[in-house]
Amino acid sequence: MEFITKRKKNLLNFAYKPGEPSPIKGKKLHYEKRSNSNTTYVRLERSSFEARIACNDNALTFRDVDGSQTAAKPLRPRANRIRYVDMLRVPAPSKVHPDLLTNKVYVPALLQSMMAFENKKHRLKTAKCKGDLVIDGSASIKWGLGWRERLKCTRCRYVGQHYRLYNEVPSSSRGRKAAQINVGFQIGVASTSIGNTGFRRILNTTNIIAPSPLAMQNQANKVNSALKSLNERSMSQIRKNLVAQNAKIGQKDPLLVNVEGDTCYNNPIFKSDATPFQAGTIAISTMCENNTKNKHIVGVLVSNKLCRTASMLRNKGQPVQCPNHRGNCSANLSEREPIGDEGKYNKVLGDLISQDIKVSNFTCDGDSRAFQGVRNSHGHNVGHLRDLRHLGNSLKRELNKAPFSKGMLKGHSKSNIRNRFALSVKARCMAELKAAHNKHQGDIKVLKKVMVNVISAIILCFNGYCGTSCAKYRYVCAGTNRQAKNFMPNNVKVRMVNSDQQVLKKCIEMVLGPAALDATKLLTTTQKCEAANRSYQAVNPKSVTFSRNCVGRIHGQVHKLNNGYADSVIAKTMELHANLTQGSKVIKQLAYEDRNELNRKRLSATIKARALRARTRNYRYKLHEELHYGKGISDPKPDFDGLPHLKHHKYA
Repeated sequence: MEFITKRKKNLLNFAYKPGEPSPIKGKKLHYEKRSNSNTTYVRLERSSFEARIACNDNALTFRDVDGSQTAAKPLRPRANRIRYVDMLRVPAPSKVHPDLLTNKVYVPALLQSMMAFENKKHRLKTAKCKGDLVIDGSASIKWGLGWRERLKCTRCRYVGQHYRLYNEVPSSSRGRKAAQINVGFQIGVASTSIGNTGFRRILNTTNIIAPSPLAMQNQANKVNSALKSLNERSMSQIRKNLVAQNAKIGQKDPLLVNVEGDTCYNNPIFKSDATPFQAGTIAISTMCENNTKNKHIVGVLVSNKLCRTASMLRNKGQPVQCPNHRGNCSANLSEREPIGDEGKYNKVLGDLISQDIKVSNFTCDGDSRAFQGVRNSHGHNVGHLRDLRHLGNSLKRELNKAPFSKGMLKGHSKSNIRNRFALSVKARCMAELKAAHNKHQGDIKVLKKVMVNVISAIILCFNGYCGTSCAKYRYVCAGTNRQAKNFMPNNVKVRMVNSDQQVLKKCIEMVLGPAALDATKLLTTTQKCEAANRSYQAVNPKSVTFSRNCVGRIHGQVHKLNNGYADSVIAKTMELHANLTQGSKVIKQLAYEDRNELNRKRLSATIKARALRARTRNYRYKLHEELHYGKGISDPKPDFDGLPHLKHHKYA
């Protein structure tokens, strides 16, 4: 009987054998016979062999970078090298169980109680035994991130009972109670951009045994459902407190509240080739109150088209339509419905908040459908206000498209100079509007009178006549020609003819005209909603889709924005009975984070940040004047010059 070494046995199990099916299915391939030339023969590992091998005339060869055949000839591959994960699967020779060398989370008080009780019990049972009590790693019971452990003696046969080394969540239902650490972990994960998979990877890299994916998902479903209920009650209480404060300060109708609203999407809803519908799958509509400086969020609606259960059932050939199909359906919106129907979302949201408050003025970004939705739910007495920032962007776009004469910018026809001119006009109009509101205390009648002269002074200032008119009528420019350099290069002068002045006047009236002054009478914006939209990406990023728990994550983030980080964390843990320990360092760390967040929102910090952004902007615009860019496009373009029908019909 022939003796087979371990190495040879391993090669026989994993290497490419004669008569074995070829790596390329559907073809009968062979190795070239050995020739008398100076040909080299290469034997690669199986993984490298399958990645490198090519077929040329039914022969296995290697290819060069230009696609030609190399001089090297392949031999049958040898076995792959043993990977690190395969090497570490085998426990190291040690008397200690390998799980006892990993990091585990225990409650120190429960651990010391177990050690004290078991030591006494061991001494009473075997008084003469001089062995040590150690944790029985082979009998450990995992419950998510929590553990049940027992002690055993290293000499005698003493084995203790299992002890729970984690705190449980009180529950009246049947079955095993949840661990506080598992519930708290899901609350924390729901407030970050990572999910269960990402957290499992973090635990594994820190040498911590992670919970099972199914258990983590089940716990996440319960926690996010509770977060939604908690935030809905919190927003309802905020609306009631707002009405109570309105009555205290003497408001005629305490129920009337100024509201701003906006809708964001988990990805762009246009320019998609993957679906004939709009590309977005999750829409989040937010409403914030404008009666106070806090601008609390009073309502949020999450519209979701994603349903993993329906996708799995369709793959099995079952006709399933969302929402409300059998099983668990996470979608609340049909795939046939347009995801960009902001009118519908704002109507539903308006009906929701109408239980406590009434909308007096609604500020949005010019989307008439959103305003129509609010008006349909609250009546036709709702005022429509325009967002200053979006209105300024509309002015900038119209200036870029305006029919100015070619000589207005003194030969500078580049789009960059045109864009700088539009930015400068936008900045001046916004600055004049805010300064005039501040001086005249928002009196619309006075503002409509003075803005006529302000518009004329702005046009003269851009035309090079910055002096008496600016000093007399302007609120920002003092007639010293300093403001004329905002955004514009030093070597560019604006030369406007009468037609250019009329076009510029029509554009400026978009912001400073009588109709625009009525639409911006309160100087309200949707910046709070825009900031909330940005914060939603921290828990529901565009690169990750939480189809099942996106609603709970959004509501959890809204609760944090309304109540602050520390109070929100404590309220969430109390809601789910995963209470934090009073007086511990955990509470001190929460207070530290809360102080840092409040310091960032102070007025002095805000003014400093604005000044820093202004300096950075001016520096970049000055730096851009010294650079010259050239664009080179490598993709080919179609040449239509040779087509005969286009020579006679240029309109084609």
